[in-house]
Amino acid sequence: MKWPPKYDVMNAAKRPYKGSDKRRRFEYKCASCKNWKKGSEVSVDHIKECGSLKEYSDLPRFVETLFCEADNLQVLCKTCHDKKTQEAKK
Repeated sequence: MKWPPKYDVMNAAKRPYKGSDKRRRFEYKCASCKNWKKGSEVSVDHIKECGSLKEYSDLPRFVETLFCEADNLQVLCKTCHDKKTQEAKK
């Protein structure tokens, strides 16, 4: 998804990689655990959940929250993202 705020959040959380892997240029800081991860190990997550689509009346709020600005987005590693998703399902 090419949503500009998503790239703004990713750029704010990245730094140049200085390790031995020559193919890796950047690493990204997880907003939850504060660890630095490679790009394939992170994703952009909504801070405020989008909600569910159980009824037609849920659609406008869902879309408004889905296409939000950068202040409602954060970079999370896959482990923290999975943990947050499981907690939201409870």
